[in-house]
Amino acid sequence: MYRRLPITVLSLIALFCTACASDYRVVKTAQLDALDQCAAAVELNGLQAQEQQQQLLQSVDEVLQQLALGQVEAPVTEPLTCPEVTYIASPPVVAGGENQDAVSKQLVGAVEQVRFDGIGMTLAARIDTGIATAVLDAREIQTFERNSEAWVRFVVQANSGEPQEVERKLTRMASLPTRTGEGKKRPVINMRFTLGRVSQQGEFILADRSANEYPVLLGRLSLRDVMIVDVSRDNVAPAPAVSSEAL
Repeated sequence: MYRRLPITVLSLIALFCTACASDYRVVKTAQLDALDQCAAAVELNGLQAQEQQQQLLQSVDEVLQQLALGQVEAPVTEPLTCPEVTYIASPPVVAGGENQDAVSKQLVGAVEQVRFDGIGMTLAARIDTGIATAVLDAREIQTFERNSEAWVRFVVQANSGEPQEVERKLTRMASLPTRTGEGKKRPVINMRFTLGRVSQQGEFILADRSANEYPVLLGRLSLRDVMIVDVSRDNVAPAPAVSSEAL
């Protein structure tokens, strides 16, 4: 019922199986060799680590023994050298705790009352060190000529009372800086003003300040060398005395 296979076919099958078994043994042997090598490497690393640990412990023991016998010298450090201290002499102090420079100058706050003796008016002024010149609130500004000289006529609104018309010689024309840059040219006059115990001449740019809270701005040139500003306070300087001195 069954047909016999030829001997040649049987021989080929036997040879194929023998080759597969041989390759399997080769693969298994290679894997086992690799595992043996890894195990040997791990064991070697462990021995080396153990040897290093023993050497470290031995070194620590030797240091401890030397410390106990006092044979280890303390490290030598360089002595500390402190920098020289320069003492700055303080300004001379006078009674009340103020130095001489402060006593010689008028202390002013961020807002002060300024007396314009030539026109007999006292106006509130904002102390502004961010500008150079001073500004005076003036309305109805008109320039004209008198005795071949340039003059300017304007109206000043007092804190209380009627507005006053004022005429002054024109000193020059100057631009009033604005947030967008230089503004148009405006008249500049010279007037005497009193702030606290300081009375002096000063240049004022005439401009309409009806939209501002303070009719007068005092800049750096009006304060230089004679006043000290304390922006945290208002009305520090004593009220200016009324004077009949004309400009």
